[in-house]
Amino acid sequence: MYLKVLGFTVIILLLSNCANMNKSECLTADWQLIGFEDGSFGKNESHVSQHRKECSEHGVTPDLSAYRQGHFKGSKLFCTQSNGFSEGQNGKGYKRNCPTELEAAFLRGFTDGQTLYGLKKVLQHHTNILEKAYSKIKSLDKIMANKSDLMLADGLDREQRIVIRDEIEYHQQQQGEWYDLLPELQQEFEDSLKAYEQKADAFYY
Repeated sequence: MYLKVLGFTVIILLLSNCANMNKSECLTADWQLIGFEDGSFGKNESHVSQHRKECSEHGVTPDLSAYRQGHFKGSKLFCTQSNGFSEGQNGKGYKRNCPTELEAAFLRGFTDGQTLYGLKKVLQHHTNILEKAYSKIKSLDKIMANKSDLMLADGLDREQRIVIRDEIEYHQQQQGEWYDLLPELQQEFEDSLKAYEQKADAFYY
């Protein structure tokens, strides 16, 4: 089904109509086709007002009836449950751009997609924190290794070596605190991953 959604997206991109209609386009406009394209993109029917504004400069008024017919047909492609899910899981908003007859199915998928999007954000949050912990531990390892080499270097007096030793102990304490956090951070990551995967399986379209 995801491949179908991807194929649908490619087709819609190929059908993309110009944002600004010139004189020639206005004079030769197929308003049913333009409505279809707008509906396929999930644009609200009121988007015809933009075309009206552009074409009024050239003395052309959109055929509202033809536009509405095309828009409804195009909306049938956009306002599906699977496409609603795709929109929701990508964090997009819903602008009430589906006709009443098609809205319920779209919103079912959209709500599920929003739920999965929220769980994905939680998972990413815990992933980032866990990665930060491992990165800090690794960074402190390198810092302590460098300071250990420095402490053994020639030319340092006793007081200088004591300062470096204290710095190493401080970094060891920091690293120990990060190590203590790891089990909790790992558990939070695993819990969020499990929650995301369970919903992803349940919401397969």
